[in-house]
Amino acid sequence: MAIMVWITVKVQDGNCDQVLELLDSPEGNDFTVSQRGCEQLNRSIEHESPNHILLTELWSSKEDWDAYFEMQQKVRDNNGFNKQLLPLLEEDGIKITFSEVNKSIRGNVPKHVQHILDEDEKFKHFLVVHNWISDEDRKNILIPPEKRNPPRTRMSEREWAQENERRGDASVIQHWITTEDFFYCHWLAKNERDIYKTLEGWGVEGVKFNSMVTEAYEYVTAFRNSDTVFRKT
Repeated sequence: MAIMVWITVKVQDGNCDQVLELLDSPEGNDFTVSQRGCEQLNRSIEHESPNHILLTELWSSKEDWDAYFEMQQKVRDNNGFNKQLLPLLEEDGIKITFSEVNKSIRGNVPKHVQHILDEDEKFKHFLVVHNWISDEDRKNILIPPEKRNPPRTRMSEREWAQENERRGDASVIQHWITTEDFFYCHWLAKNERDIYKTLEGWGVEGVKFNSMVTEAYEYVTAFRNSDTVFRKT
């Protein structure tokens, strides 16, 4: 059974920034989320009590958390983390409570992700192979956005997925850029023509690259965590 771990950290007046810095260090929350069974960790500050820091953790099981908690105590004693943290807190300044979680397959997934996970009869999965027309365009795509002329802001994966999800009839949900003459994209679309229309609308099909669109007969991925296999019928 998955569990939520609710941790309240009560900080002495004037020490909140130091504690936040420690929690955000590699030895703090980054260490916690790297452990087996830790699925999610959120840090927040209580609105009415700004000296109270809240850590909300989702763990696969209480056994995983117990094993982590015993181990982290020794690790953080040895690396000096606890020695730095504890004097900054109030006496008995850490309170930990647990609650069981009945995780739903749906309902807590961002819209742009659920769009990919849904088995929608209107949308099909396509593998698209793109072949660069010019070597110059191929080389340009390999230049990091911040080093281009003019420089551009690098998008996060979330921003990239949300932008593509809004495109409607055809959207890219994964891509693999190589240093060779080909790159590959995973599309969701109603039909192959919608993919070509989208690429032509961007002004890239037949200009920067040529594409070959193939509908997937079967699509299996660990990311869906599904009891079914997406298969063309």
